[in-house]
Amino acid sequence: MKIALFGYGKMGHEIEAVAREQGETVAEVFDEFRLVQGDALAGVDVCIDFSTPDAVVGNIRMAIEAKRDIVVGTTGWDKHLPEFRNTVKDSGLLYSSNFSLGMNYFFRLVRRAAEMMNHATDYDPFIHETHHRQKIDSPSGTALTLARILVDGIERKKEILTRPPDGAIKPEMLHVSSTRAGTVAGTHTVMFDSAADSIELTHVAKTRRGFALGAITAARWLHGRKGIYTMDDVEL
Repeated sequence: MKIALFGYGKMGHEIEAVAREQGETVAEVFDEFRLVQGDALAGVDVCIDFSTPDAVVGNIRMAIEAKRDIVVGTTGWDKHLPEFRNTVKDSGLLYSSNFSLGMNYFFRLVRRAAEMMNHATDYDPFIHETHHRQKIDSPSGTALTLARILVDGIERKKEILTRPPDGAIKPEMLHVSSTRAGTVAGTHTVMFDSAADSIELTHVAKTRRGFALGAITAARWLHGRKGIYTMDDVEL
């Protein structure tokens, strides 16, 4: 594949390194100093976006107009999905809050856990995530994806609370909390707590390499497909 990278921060550099290791070609790199213009994507098979919430929507539009596949790891643009469902006709768009292959296995484990715990009313679920202090968003997009999995699978949970509560929270609320410190690549814990015991599921990202491997895997899977997909569609 000939790849265009949108965003050239730490993740962009990691994706470039993994792509080259696996024999792929990084044909174009676009960052805050070089924006996508004109026919810049003419020689590209697939775009991979790990840019910023301010830039990602424009990048997706450019890829769609150029009829190029695009893998999107940037979060915070979900409100634009209806627009892209109407405009993605001749290419593919695949997005996820987390491209780590391990985390996508974790998503599936948590979905199964939610099914099992749906009628276990003694257990109260919650989520905590920790990331490095330079991370822009809080809570992480991954934590919100986990929260939606729990709310969808556990009938007694109706609302996601992402801020520090003022006093006691309602039983139907699912609390998601965050810590920002140091250089933590990313730790997500889903806990089911009861008076008798607790059940804890935790995913720990050690480096960014896992995210890059997942993005390249997703790009290979997407290339040649048309429409909108998520990592749930990708065969792991």
